[in-house]
Amino acid sequence: MRNHVTSWSGSAALGCVLACVAGCHDPAPPPVLSPATNVDDWRDAIIYQVVVDRFANGDTSNDVLNGVGPNATSLKRHQGGDWRGLRENLDYIEELGANTIWISPIVANVDVTEVEDGYHGYWARDFTELNPRFGDQGELARLVADVHARDMWIVVDVVTNHAGRVFSYDLNANGVVDVGENEPPYLAGGYDAPLLWRGERPQAFLADGTTTLTSEDFRRRGRSGSLPDQRVFGDFPTGLRDLNTSSERVLAAMVDTYAHWALTFDLDGFRLDAVPHVEHAFWSAFCARLRAKLKAAGKERFLLIGEVFDGDPVARASFQERDMLDAVFDFSFKLDLIGRVVLDGEAPSTAAALLTTDRLLLSDAPQPNGAGSNPWSLRGVIIDNHDTPRIRAELNRDEVVALALTLLFTVDGLPTLYYGTEQDFTGRSGGDQRERMWDSDFERGATFELIQRLIALRASSSALRYGELTLRYASEEDGFSEAPDAGLLAYERSDGGDRLLIVANTHATKRSSVELETGFDDGLVFDVFGDGPREVREGRVSVSLPPRGTVILRR
Repeated sequence: MRNHVTSWSGSAALGCVLACVAGCHDPAPPPVLSPATNVDDWRDAIIYQVVVDRFANGDTSNDVLNGVGPNATSLKRHQGGDWRGLRENLDYIEELGANTIWISPIVANVDVTEVEDGYHGYWARDFTELNPRFGDQGELARLVADVHARDMWIVVDVVTNHAGRVFSYDLNANGVVDVGENEPPYLAGGYDAPLLWRGERPQAFLADGTTTLTSEDFRRRGRSGSLPDQRVFGDFPTGLRDLNTSSERVLAAMVDTYAHWALTFDLDGFRLDAVPHVEHAFWSAFCARLRAKLKAAGKERFLLIGEVFDGDPVARASFQERDMLDAVFDFSFKLDLIGRVVLDGEAPSTAAALLTTDRLLLSDAPQPNGAGSNPWSLRGVIIDNHDTPRIRAELNRDEVVALALTLLFTVDGLPTLYYGTEQDFTGRSGGDQRERMWDSDFERGATFELIQRLIALRASSSALRYGELTLRYASEEDGFSEAPDAGLLAYERSDGGDRLLIVANTHATKRSSVELETGFDDGLVFDVFGDGPREVREGRVSVSLPPRGTVILRR
């Protein structure tokens, strides 16, 4: 049961009344949020990812700060979205069916560089302050309270690997930033050169009660490359300064800083950015310590789900060992099943492991004091996100999107929908896949309605949320074959008496057919979306599907 508590303090209410006498435009005081365990079972989650700057602009007063404002001609620049705009459009997300909102990082950012703005939130300047472009503490508190009032949950993106470009390397010690001093080449021993700080020193909550980060809190080795050590110890491209996460001081600061935000705003989980760029030992300590702090304050089942942008399941599994992440995003699903099979026409058998044996790399047990379920059942499943081309950028066909969405919402794991997919956005890269949501007028078109139906089906089915997945068929024939079964993929989800069979034809041009073994008793099964009954005989059923067609069969 949810036990979230929202209250007003008397002083806050009085302060609001006095302010409103003076003419405030939003008379509602921010709620006082009490940290609580709001989540019963994360396997019920349908995650909706929002890039806050691109979703809705509810407060134009924070559009222009420090002389920098929205630039409608370039999606690499600020556009003006904020927490108030998101809060004012929660009805839309709830109507779609999503119940978990993953939002951009919330802390104050480096605002602008030569070619791009810090609109996305990943360039922290001050880990102890909120991003004023998104709103103040009151706006974030109202957003979280409204989300929880709808029996929804909220996950915040956080970064532990780096800060933004908070300094440059003064390699020639002349006191000015010269060419090559923002991103010098990687130097294993580090640069022993003065640093030119950009404005105020970066801040985080430190164990000694201070907040100012020093040069020793950064590794200062220059731009990272493809080698393993460079990936972990170097500055992320564009000059993001690598934090010295091997240091106890920095580790403790990251734990205390993010525990502060989780408890202050009663958050339900974190999406952790750039996980492979931080050493494994950090994650063991960070996750265990953070969970302990949250539990002591009354918050349990807090989700820690990480970005391990890697198609190798072994690499992803290495960050999900005991006391580490609850789960990661399943890039094999995106790269192999969606990319290689659905889009490129490879045989479904090439992606069979990601539905079957990949899970054997992971523990069946939840993390101690963690989110409450095992890593496989909590992995994030995506067809695209803010760092990849949108599905329609790769192949803008309705039947392809319908096929990909059907797979997304029927496999085990947490379906994660990138905002704008339901609006048929087509952005490819360079920020173009981070479109302005308000340009769509939040219409409820055909793709929106399809997603509604798929989410409603998942909500009605314990098998889809909690059940086992059994692979029933993965054709060895690819999308260029004329074999009768070319392109066919079938799997079953079951939980007690609830059972569904999902069959997809990934072939682009031909109808494909197969007789499948199932777990159904003999009798009739029906397509949940109305394509008539099929008869099960001796536990087997025949299925014939048009190019890129799908069917979901259920008693």
